[in-house]
Amino acid sequence: MAVSTAFVSNTESLAAARRDTWYANLSLSAFLSALVLILVGSIVRVTGNGLGCPDWPLCYGQVIPPLQIAPWVEFSHRLVGAFTSIQIVAMAVLAWRWHRRNGWMVQPTLLGVGFLAAQVALGGIHVIFELPPASGWMHTGMAMAVTACVASQVAATHPAAQRLSARMKNVIARDRGLPVALATSAAMSYLLILTGSYVTRTGASLACPTFPHCGADTYEFAFPALINIQMFHRFAAFGVALTVGLVLLRLVRAGRAERGLQIVSAILAALIVIQFGLGVSNVIMRLPMWSRSLHLLVAAMLWTGLLMLWVVAQRGKAGAQSI
Repeated sequence: MAVSTAFVSNTESLAAARRDTWYANLSLSAFLSALVLILVGSIVRVTGNGLGCPDWPLCYGQVIPPLQIAPWVEFSHRLVGAFTSIQIVAMAVLAWRWHRRNGWMVQPTLLGVGFLAAQVALGGIHVIFELPPASGWMHTGMAMAVTACVASQVAATHPAAQRLSARMKNVIARDRGLPVALATSAAMSYLLILTGSYVTRTGASLACPTFPHCGADTYEFAFPALINIQMFHRFAAFGVALTVGLVLLRLVRAGRAERGLQIVSAILAALIVIQFGLGVSNVIMRLPMWSRSLHLLVAAMLWTGLLMLWVVAQRGKAGAQSI
């Protein structure tokens, strides 16, 4: 009887481990797909192919678009979106079936599905009404929210993130304000993305044609609002970079014995530098397509990276165990 009970227990443990591994891999795949989707969406915008398919959900009234470049550039975004959406919905279903009592898994995935539904609707509205700036701005913000929900699952379920969470308790004991600081820096990075999208949607990207000063003396009386929008984004970017840099410095000092934290901090610091360079390139090179596309992608990586770090810290603070 004891042998039979032990066998059943081992079988259940192995099944649970397989489920957890499967879910963690699905989360990582969905997160990477979401980043690719953001990049493809940015490429659609900067290449001027937002109306490559002038109707929605079909393309020129067809399931398969005509063999032309513009429709297929736009349609590729829809295909990647469909692939990503399937994974996100699957995550929510599996989280509900397998980990219904785990708030770290169920709540973000259900929220992600809600954001995804809103995002799909916004995408349709954006095309049907021929790319109004307001829906484009909301579309960007919602894309970042969906990606964040998926990223939280990577931070909660990936083995490397779980190991880091298990060691975060001692780190937070040295700096108890770290979770709040990480949450603040993540929120600021999200708001910065919204200001950047507003710059794009209002046509203020080159309102200041030089860097670091505006250099728009001859236009300042004609377009003062656009200059203010551009300069606000620049000052906000400096503020966010400084804040995130200081938070990462605190993290490095508190986690000086944790190599994993040192690596993550170095990656996020590198993303700040890269993002700064891309922002400057947008101005001095007059909005080249490559830097505009990468600028949004790196912004998404920085925002979700900070969010994942906060999830790791919060789980460590709560003494979270491996799922």
